[in-house]
Amino acid sequence: MINARNGTSEAAAFERFMRATRAVSAAFDATRGEPDLARGGRSVARALKRLDAALQELETSERTLDAILSRAADH
Repeated sequence: MINARNGTSEAAAFERFMRATRAVSAAFDATRGEPDLARGGRSVARALKRLDAALQELETSERTLDAILSRAADH
């Protein structure tokens, strides 16, 4: 049986994971756009940095969600 606290933690972790997934998608799309050559490649570097940060958040949120779901499954 899942208590309300576990359900709330699961919901929050799942929401964080979904936000991270959307952020990765948006950041990836930004890397596929035409680079702003007038800025000397800075726009590409910024897009790649954003993608890297989004991927890191996705990894962290996935580990958190997995841990919460594993604890819930053990009970």
